[in-house]
Amino acid sequence: MHIIHEFCQVIGDWDSYTIKHSKKVAYLMASFAEYVKIPGEEMSLAYLIGIVHDVGKVGVPVRILNKPGRLTADEFAVIKQHPERGADFLNEVEGLTEVAEIVRHHHERYDGHGYGQGISGNEIPFFSRMLAVCDSFDAMTSARCYREKPLSIQKALEEISRCAGSQFDPAVSKRFIEFILDTSQDSRLYRRS
Repeated sequence: MHIIHEFCQVIGDWDSYTIKHSKKVAYLMASFAEYVKIPGEEMSLAYLIGIVHDVGKVGVPVRILNKPGRLTADEFAVIKQHPERGADFLNEVEGLTEVAEIVRHHHERYDGHGYGQGISGNEIPFFSRMLAVCDSFDAMTSARCYREKPLSIQKALEEISRCAGSQFDPAVSKRFIEFILDTSQDSRLYRRS
């Protein structure tokens, strides 16, 4: 676990928003994994994936990460490199090969129009499909520099439902929506790290 604390430190030193987001995504991943009854060892994996999923953003200029408004095509091209860069970083750590592959594919889309390698459907690792939903939900419901205010939980769930089958795995989306609705009264779900 020492290496994970080091990754968190590096991410936090680079961009405070990214580490806060990563901690929230890690909590969502672990809670969602528990909800769908993923075995205990894999629940730990789900948390780990959430913590390190954006490690590839280290090195992306902060002016791009925190830019208010729309990114240019060149800026977006830089951002699109972060899953591959993150996977490359993680592959350097013994025992994180599986995590690296999940991070590599977390911006793939179920319909094949995402970025990374352009894979689709069940070619995308299950935890990458799960991460895509958790990552997007937190991004939609958090204050971001490029948007005036966060979406409500209801609006974010509507967006996930609308994008099920295109951006997101439809089965994962359905279960995630159930998970949020079933646990929305649990204040721990929305605790801010």
